[in-house]
Amino acid sequence: MQSEDPGLITPYWHRQRLLVGELGIAMARGIAPGPGLAFAVPVRGLRDRIRFEDLAGNPFVPPAPDTHHRNETLLHIADPQVAALVTRAASAWTLAASFGISIPVGRTESNPFELGRLGLPHQHIQFGTGTWDPLLSVTAARPLGAIGIHASASFKLTLHENSHGYRAGNRYGLRLGASRTAGGAWGATGGLALERESPERWDGRIGDEGNLGRTDLMLTAGVSRPIAHLGAIGLRAQIPLKTWSTGEQVAYPLIVSLSWTH
Repeated sequence: MQSEDPGLITPYWHRQRLLVGELGIAMARGIAPGPGLAFAVPVRGLRDRIRFEDLAGNPFVPPAPDTHHRNETLLHIADPQVAALVTRAASAWTLAASFGISIPVGRTESNPFELGRLGLPHQHIQFGTGTWDPLLSVTAARPLGAIGIHASASFKLTLHENSHGYRAGNRYGLRLGASRTAGGAWGATGGLALERESPERWDGRIGDEGNLGRTDLMLTAGVSRPIAHLGAIGLRAQIPLKTWSTGEQVAYPLIVSLSWTH
């Protein structure tokens, strides 16, 4: 990203590397045959490292502390989620749906673009949306010989702006996959995931930087294994195949998830 600090004479590039990790603690309980309740609390960590270069790609030291980015490590709770679950068997198919809402607990920031135009320090990382956002997901699965197939769709909608004037983009997901026993107690899964995020808004307007909308097509693969008396462990990787985006967006090479279910 090229700096546009007020009064800056020499333009320079920001080379930013982000490492994001999240610990999700989730609980689900059936309250009768079919329906149930679920609750999840995500704890998110972010490591930000920045390198400045001149336009020729040489190391550069800004004449004054940069207001946009800095080396830092952040750790905060993101927005928890609570949902009602419904599961039903229909012939060979198992159908499931969840209806929920996210709770605005995660840390939010004032408009970083407006502060940047004023030459003031600011923070781009939002740990929450600051709004109560409805959630919906539907899943269909069935066995097909030794293989299980499944499809799911998810929606997270932000219906209004928060107290800072920020309105996060809506999120949509579509997943198709298959699973089977890989030998012994191990199971393997694979498939495709399509994720869409609409543009964010500040004070009702879509800006010319920040999240201007993106769509990611990813290959997913994972393994899992039950462990006696401890539940099951799982490892999953998501590899981006194609990204369609507007403006400058974060590019990520790999997403890795480690899970434990009991």
